[in-house]
Amino acid sequence: MEQKTWPDRSDGSRFTAFPLSKPSNGDGKTKLSRRSKFISKPSSSQTDGPDFSALPFDILTKIAAPFNFPNLLTASLVCKSWRDVLRPLREAMVLLRYGKRFKHGRGGFRRNLEKALDSFLKGAARGSTLAMVDAGLIYWERGQKEEAIALYQKAAALGDPAGQCNLGISYLHAQPQKHKEAVKWLHEASVGGHIRAQYQLALCLHQGLVVDRNLQEAVWSSLLTHFNCIHSELLFLRIGMMGFALLLIDDTQARWYLKAAEGGYVRAMYNTSLCYTFGEGLSHSRRQARKWMKRAADRGHSKAQFEHGLALFSVKGK
Repeated sequence: MEQKTWPDRSDGSRFTAFPLSKPSNGDGKTKLSRRSKFISKPSSSQTDGPDFSALPFDILTKIAAPFNFPNLLTASLVCKSWRDVLRPLREAMVLLRYGKRFKHGRGGFRRNLEKALDSFLKGAARGSTLAMVDAGLIYWERGQKEEAIALYQKAAALGDPAGQCNLGISYLHAQPQKHKEAVKWLHEASVGGHIRAQYQLALCLHQGLVVDRNLQEAVWSSLLTHFNCIHSELLFLRIGMMGFALLLIDDTQARWYLKAAEGGYVRAMYNTSLCYTFGEGLSHSRRQARKWMKRAADRGHSKAQFEHGLALFSVKGK
């Protein structure tokens, strides 16, 4: 999902402008002080507008905690007070970038998870939820699940969809499992447009983990509201990948498979073939089943290649 840069450029007229200093010494040249590059006294025509500098700093830092660097840069240009308050988060973005380089061994950096974790934790200490999530991932991979969950909880509470998704998945892996909490956070992340959370939430529905009828309706409503057509195709495609391809497939879901297959999604071709083979959601048709199985096989789908090969072998043996 494309995230909208905030504040949006179309909203520019609502923000205090930054007029240049008046020419000095009569030479017609404009001289800018270091301070005037960022902010100067607004004109009388602008004083009637909203005073964004009056926003409490603790609220501003919470709002900006999930921001990436472009969004932080945009917010920092609103006014001097915002620029100063958001400085720790801008520093966190630098630490986050170094952490990713250490984690993946990119940009001339040798792979070093210790240094990566250190950078992520320093970024998290400055309030960045992105750094919290990345630090949590390293802790989780190390088996330090309590430390990971603690970071996911902080990120989730600040509204980070990735943190909410990871927290929900963590609760599904907890001993004992915390289904209610997992569904709650997956639902929050889904509303925020997080694709993996939407997929996990759909799996929870299929597995019967969402027992509250009101919550079931809310979950389906949010999935349908926040999915566009392609997302719907991918959701049920991914469910099929996890072994739920033929679980409660109705006509609508089968059509999503077919549309995704026609759009070139290889696994959807395989699942469409299964629907035609077993008559699940689509009318039984061996010809269509073979057609889509061959297309999936030609594009490298291993299961489709195996089953298509068996079909060819059976034909030759007759």
